[in-house]
Amino acid sequence: MAIKKQKKSAEKWKKKKWYKIYAPKMFKESILGETPAEKESRLIGRTVEVPLSDVAGQKRPLAMVAKLRIVRASGDRAETELIGCRVDSGYLKRITRRRKSKVDVISDAETSDNKKLRISATVICTTKIESKKETNIRKATAELINNEAKKQNFEEFMQQVLFGGLAQKVMEKVKNIAPTQRVEVVKAYLIEGKKK
Repeated sequence: MAIKKQKKSAEKWKKKKWYKIYAPKMFKESILGETPAEKESRLIGRTVEVPLSDVAGQKRPLAMVAKLRIVRASGDRAETELIGCRVDSGYLKRITRRRKSKVDVISDAETSDNKKLRISATVICTTKIESKKETNIRKATAELINNEAKKQNFEEFMQQVLFGGLAQKVMEKVKNIAPTQRVEVVKAYLIEGKKK
């Protein structure tokens, strides 16, 4: 029985073709790697996570990971679109210290081209702060995220998220509420099941 199963498995692999995975246009369509599939239709919808440094060709920010989805396949080419990003969890633990307030904010926003997103941000204060200030930071951060999203299309907004522009704007706003050490946009994803 084991020999038959091995033969079937080997036959399946022989039928598969290798496709090159290309980054979206916003990342200059660089080749990210290869993936096997029996036919093109089997590729559609597959997701891949890659370090931002691999797709953007920049060393900073090292901790950001881009999530891409294959949307088209033709010949040996599999094209992707950006559907989200996240900061590596190990990186977050390293930058968070004791005796400092860490304010987590989750906000839903919609871009000018009607893409709905869920964004998670973390504000790290230099000291412990009172709960009222934490509430004010959450409110100010969510408000800024929503306003920024409304002004930009999905690609423009995600450029801000990926390369630190949005975090910098949040920092400028919340440092007037409490002494702030750092702001990180830790996650940003398209909300699945909604109009995209």
